[in-house]
Amino acid sequence: MDISIIVPLYNEEESIPELFSWISRVMSDNGFSYEVIFVDDGSTDKSWSIIEKSSVISGRAFGK
Repeated sequence: MDISIIVPLYNEEESIPELFSWISRVMSDNGFSYEVIFVDDGSTDKSWSIIEKSSVISGRAFGK
């Protein structure tokens, strides 16, 4: 694993997919192996649901 990216978030359901897509593109374009760890700080929106979906699809996103 070359890089671990830790992203704290709070009510960010709208920005998570775009952020994860951007991170994935940059890491892949540069040949890095990576993981993304999202830390949900008590969001009241659908942030956690989106994190779970990203994890299932990519296998590179994890939530705490």
